[in-house]
Amino acid sequence: MATKKTTAMKKKSSAKRSRSKAKKMTPAVRYLRYELLNSGNAGSETSHYIDLARDLSAVNRRLMRQGRDYHVKRVTIVSSNTPNIDNRVSLATIPDSWVARNAWQRGFKTWTQMNKVATDQLAGDISGTWSDFKVHMTLDSRMAYNAGDYLVPKDNGGNNVDLGEWLHSIMVSPDGTTSADEFAVHMLGGHSGSPGSWSSVGLVKSYAESRATVQTADPSVPSVASDDPLVNVFDYGTTIDEVIDYIEDQNDYPPYQQDIYPGELGNMPKPLVVQDTTLVDGKATIGGFNAICGLIEIETKSSVKDDVFSVLVELAPGNYRGIKADVI
Repeated sequence: MATKKTTAMKKKSSAKRSRSKAKKMTPAVRYLRYELLNSGNAGSETSHYIDLARDLSAVNRRLMRQGRDYHVKRVTIVSSNTPNIDNRVSLATIPDSWVARNAWQRGFKTWTQMNKVATDQLAGDISGTWSDFKVHMTLDSRMAYNAGDYLVPKDNGGNNVDLGEWLHSIMVSPDGTTSADEFAVHMLGGHSGSPGSWSSVGLVKSYAESRATVQTADPSVPSVASDDPLVNVFDYGTTIDEVIDYIEDQNDYPPYQQDIYPGELGNMPKPLVVQDTTLVDGKATIGGFNAICGLIEIETKSSVKDDVFSVLVELAPGNYRGIKADVI
C-alpha cells in the first residue's frame, strides 16, 4: 500500500515539474512602437515598411532569423490630431500561400548550396555568426530599405533603437556574363535587370518559371463523345446528349490563371492586405495576423498634412526565443 502511495506521489511531483517547465517562457521584448509620417499633401497615401525580424533582433540583442512566419497579436494606432473623416490605415504582408512558402524555400536552398559549393575547399566554416538568409518583400520595399526609409522602433521618449548589421542576401551567378552577376532577391513582383546584370530577382516569379505547369483541357475528352453509339444506348430522348455535352465543355480548365502565379508581375505582384481600419477619436485597434519573413507594408493617409501616427505592434508570445514565429 505504501509503495503505491509513494509511486503516486512521485508521478504527481513529476507532473508538476513538467507543467512548471512548460509554462516557463523565454523573456523577450514583444512590443515595437513606430512613428509614421503621413504625406505633406493632405489625403495622399504613403507607404511605410517594417522588418519585424530586424527590429526584434535589435531590441532583444539576439538574432531573430527572418525565415519565420511571425505572429502579430494586435496593432494599436494613435494620433493626437487626426479627424474622424478621410483617414485610413492598411497592413499588408506576403501572401501565406504554398506558392510563397515554396518560393522562399527554393531561394533559401539555392543560397545555402551556393555558399556550400564556394566554401567546400576551405579548411573550415567561415560563415559569420549571425549569417542568415534575408529577402526583400518587393522592389519598392528594397528601394525604401536602400534609401534608409524603413521604420525603426522608438522608446517612450521618441529615441530610436540602435540597429546593428542587417544585410540582405546576395546571389552570385555566371549567367550571361564573363565575370559574376550579383543580385538581391525579393519575394513578390517581377525581376529587375536582365541576364548578366540582374539587380534583384523575384522569388515567386523564379519559382513559377522553374515548374512544369498543368495541362489544359484535362482530362482530354473527345468532342464527339456524345455521338458514341454505346453512350447513346440509354438515350431514349435527347437528355443524355445534353448531359454529355456539358461534361465535354465544362471544368476542363483550372480555376486560376494558368501561366502567371499569384505574386508575379501581372497577377497580384504586391503584398496582400490583412488588416484595414480608420481612426475614430484618434485611435484604432487592429486584430492579429501572421507575417511571412516578418515583413509588413503599412499604407496610411490623413486629411491633415504631415500627420503623425504612433503605431504599437504587439507580437504573440511563443517558443522561438519568446516570440511566436513558425518555420516557413
